[in-house]
Amino acid sequence: MPDTSRWFIIVNPVSGGGRARRRWPQLADALTRHGIPHDCAVTSRAGHAFQLAQQAIASGHRRLMALGGDGSFNELVNGLFAQQEVPLEKLLAAVAPLGTGNDWARTMQVPDDPELLAKAMTRGWSRRVDLGIAEVPAIAGNAARRLAFHNNAGAGINAEALRLTPRGGPRALAYLIGLARALMRYKAPQFEVSIDGRLRSGRYLIALAANGLYYGAGMRLAPGAQVDDGFFDLALVETMSIMGALRRLPKLFNGRLETDPAVQMVRCRSVTIRATPACGVEIDGQDFGSTPVTLTLQPGALNVLDCRPSAE
Repeated sequence: MPDTSRWFIIVNPVSGGGRARRRWPQLADALTRHGIPHDCAVTSRAGHAFQLAQQAIASGHRRLMALGGDGSFNELVNGLFAQQEVPLEKLLAAVAPLGTGNDWARTMQVPDDPELLAKAMTRGWSRRVDLGIAEVPAIAGNAARRLAFHNNAGAGINAEALRLTPRGGPRALAYLIGLARALMRYKAPQFEVSIDGRLRSGRYLIALAANGLYYGAGMRLAPGAQVDDGFFDLALVETMSIMGALRRLPKLFNGRLETDPAVQMVRCRSVTIRATPACGVEIDGQDFGSTPVTLTLQPGALNVLDCRPSAE
């Protein structure tokens, strides 16, 4: 019988500018000291973590961790979501915050210190959290696409900022640079947003469905979001001048932007976003093509390592 307590660690060697690769030996030593059985595989290309996760489950692993950021964890989660061998709720997923953004790990308070992380894995506290599903239909010869997401998904200036974000340097600063570049050239399209069947329209900078608390390496566009409440917190940010956007940046980090008159916050379980002209879609910090996109919530679908003090 396979050892279902054995962890399968997927290391993204380029994540965090090579930080995951450099820190893995320290974590491996800590796991050994704490008596945590584990196997390891290193990714060699984009999408490899997706495949490795499925192979690990087929070989008997039920606990899987990505060493990297939100992109690495998204690949792992989608590997779990796509496989048919084991019910999703029977698996335990985790991420070590060794990437660039680490927004999910920040929400779940996963430590980056190898010793503290090994202790958290020994305790094995877990929590059932909601999982988002993004779907783009087949349009103009492009195939339909479907992707699970753990943290957030949306359309608008976030996708443009992602494209313009420098690859080097601290992630929060790099994303701010990308956002500033996007603000100088982005023209807000006309959105039509169906929220649990109710239509809203307007010119928005962004329409973002948040499951996790943080976004863009520590930003708090939806500070009321909870990972296990059965709802998205949908943020619709109306178009504004560049100076108006820059004046609001502090609110984006301290969680007060939701009280701004230019921001509409709606709790929902499904949302379809259309835009004229079509605009980019971003899923957990990854490019996901362009609108239209439908986002739906699967409450409590994913079981994750939870390192918050209140976790039981």
